[in-house]
Amino acid sequence: MNRKELSGLLEYAADLLEVLGEHAFRAPAYRRVARVLERSETDLETLAARNFEGIAGPSLAPMLVEIVQSGEFPYLAELESRIPPGVLEMFRVRGLGPKRIRALWDNHVDSLEELIRHAEEGKLRGIPGFGAKTEQNLLEAARFALENLRRVLLPVGLGAAQLLLTDLAGAGIQAELTGSLRRGLETVGNVDLIALAEPEAAAKALGQYAEGVEGQVIHGRVEGVRLRVFCADRASYGTTLFRTTGSIPWLSELGALPLAPDEESVFAALGKPYVPPFWREPEHIGLNPPGRLVQREELAGLIHNHTTYSDGTASLREMAEAAIERGYEYMVISDHSQSAPYAGGLEPPRLLEQWKEIEALNAELAPFRILKGIESDILPDGSLDYPDEVLQKFDVVIGSIHSGFGLSYEAQTERLLRAVDNPYLSILGHATGRLLLRRKGVEANWERVLERAEQNKVIVEINCNPYRLDLDWRWALRWRERLVFSLGPDSHAISGMDDIGYGLLMSHKAGLSPERVVNTWKAEELIGYRKS
Repeated sequence: MNRKELSGLLEYAADLLEVLGEHAFRAPAYRRVARVLERSETDLETLAARNFEGIAGPSLAPMLVEIVQSGEFPYLAELESRIPPGVLEMFRVRGLGPKRIRALWDNHVDSLEELIRHAEEGKLRGIPGFGAKTEQNLLEAARFALENLRRVLLPVGLGAAQLLLTDLAGAGIQAELTGSLRRGLETVGNVDLIALAEPEAAAKALGQYAEGVEGQVIHGRVEGVRLRVFCADRASYGTTLFRTTGSIPWLSELGALPLAPDEESVFAALGKPYVPPFWREPEHIGLNPPGRLVQREELAGLIHNHTTYSDGTASLREMAEAAIERGYEYMVISDHSQSAPYAGGLEPPRLLEQWKEIEALNAELAPFRILKGIESDILPDGSLDYPDEVLQKFDVVIGSIHSGFGLSYEAQTERLLRAVDNPYLSILGHATGRLLLRRKGVEANWERVLERAEQNKVIVEINCNPYRLDLDWRWALRWRERLVFSLGPDSHAISGMDDIGYGLLMSHKAGLSPERVVNTWKAEELIGYRKS
């Protein structure tokens, strides 16, 4: 656990306290400590050793120490247990904070289904604080939340699967991923595994997670998601793995499958070249398997990183040293710009302070290099968040949408086009602004926007944060021969640097070759590309 994660848990606990309508003094205290933790540059272990002196009062500090030492937050679980599950699910609805959720609960709206029904029948507007426009926005957001309710992010699914694979391996059973997890979809509705075993033996090894057996398939639940374990013998293992991995539309193009012990034999019997699991989506039908794809060892630059200058949890030096340890030649520091005070956005005097430290570290850490970058907010009118005389001094400018999600389709399109026309924009960051399972991205004419990016030599980011993975790999697939892309971990902590792996997987699904990924370029190539 790091400071940012603990801060998030405290904010969530404060939300739950507000929903419960009790301990009016405790929720603000939690939020105050959460803000202090985000700004702090001291690691959690040191803060705990000091009993969070100067950060938390005598009633809260011991609990924080316990959380750091145990990795658990029992009081949070207690708060959740006192709120109906359906009410908790409403936190997934964009536009609903704790006060509104409490108002809905008081008016017998206690699930996403009830929220949708009340909105469809025009009943929400009768609740104080809910007008007709709010009702319509919540209806759309609640439908989105319900549609994604039983899905989890890719790393959550992978983590759950790894626990089960460990249990199966402990019982001497060979098993591996299959289904959408094996294909690397950004969100999954099932945790699917294949096991070389009889169903009874595999079910015994899975213990509480196995709820029943139908034929050769074990059914259950893990992390709130449906679990399926497909059992096979040696002769049919390859065929079962093949059948359970591919998407239904992709499989339907192939006809009957031959019986085989491994996938290579299945492809050979079908007279087709081997297709890697990530290339078995409906969008890949009719496309040749990709040639040489970008690999981790080819990435010279780590692009899009935050420090304690804005809302990161590690200092500039700590981030640089961590990038060096991971074998990078350079990194782009891109803290938030001045219009993001909620994220510690940098006013010009603070920028000068950061640049001075960057120059000192570059002299010390050479040949490693820190590039002076910024994640500039794209403002509602499409302008970037500094005057030109400031923007021109950056090595790299990443422009991202963090607000103004309610603009119309036409207004969003014009906003993005103006941003892409800005001569100082290097990279269009997490283009749609989506948060997977939480928030839809902005709607715009992406054909026009991406075409303009191509014309203006603007790099388009595939944000590697598993909550974003934006630009969507499906758009990147369609534009893989026309655009150049950056893989941006959007790291707010040292651990976030390793999210680059999710971005690499998305780049593989998009079929991106190394020359189409600017992280493979030298620092001077990246700086000079847009300026040329």
